[in-house]
Amino acid sequence: MENLDDPVITTATGYAIPRTAWARIRDGFVVAIAHTYDHLKHPFGEVAEAEPGNVPLHGETVIRVTGSNAAVGHLVDSKGNLTPAEGRTTALSPGQPAYHEGVAPEVIPASPSEEAEPEPAPEIPPPDKPEGE
Repeated sequence: MENLDDPVITTATGYAIPRTAWARIRDGFVVAIAHTYDHLKHPFGEVAEAEPGNVPLHGETVIRVTGSNAAVGHLVDSKGNLTPAEGRTTALSPGQPAYHEGVAPEVIPASPSEEAEPEPAPEIPPPDKPEGE
């Protein structure tokens, strides 16, 4: 994929001009990120830009990312909020907020080995006496 970011433009004092982050959403997942200057339209061609608070969770759209960092693979909710996928493989359901907890990881209990013997604890000198006395 080609780099869709504009080159950095700075002011006479060397400060970068503000940029806008855009996230391309496909079926509820972020599939691409690009940055443009605030006055420019998103660089994803004819893909429609979703209005804040009305983001479709199926199909393809573009959202303006504000207040957080977006990464490819993040999920988006119907309000346009982003969250890490945390192992989820399907889009969030309509009305489910992005801050909803992800899938709990599978916990495998440890089983002690019957053959292993515990190591002896190291000898620790009493706290009031220095070593060697």
